[in-house]
Amino acid sequence: MDIKWEHGDWALGPGGLPGWVSGLAELLQNAGMRIAMVKGSLPYEPELGSGFWQWDPAGDHALERAVALANEALLDLPGVRATAAQATEHGAVFTIATPLGEGDVEVWKATKTS
Repeated sequence: MDIKWEHGDWALGPGGLPGWVSGLAELLQNAGMRIAMVKGSLPYEPELGSGFWQWDPAGDHALERAVALANEALLDLPGVRATAAQATEHGAVFTIATPLGEGDVEVWKATKTS
């Protein structure tokens, strides 16, 4: 069980306290956070994150590259893998396969400073 995040902040429940996620929703949330985070941005966990911020949606084999960058970030989540990506205006929507099922995660493309 983990705190629910939406749009980069805690998602508040009906009583004004942070909401919770578990199961498939928690795995998808964690996958999305790992993909979105700039690899090396946390000094105490330099391997956490991905190179997705460097992704060029206009480049050759762009969607395959996006999936590869996502999977780099997911190496420490056993059984969790990106299987497909679809470009959006602000980043990509990844299809994530987990031991608990499959779901889609939208990841906004960060900049090096965001």
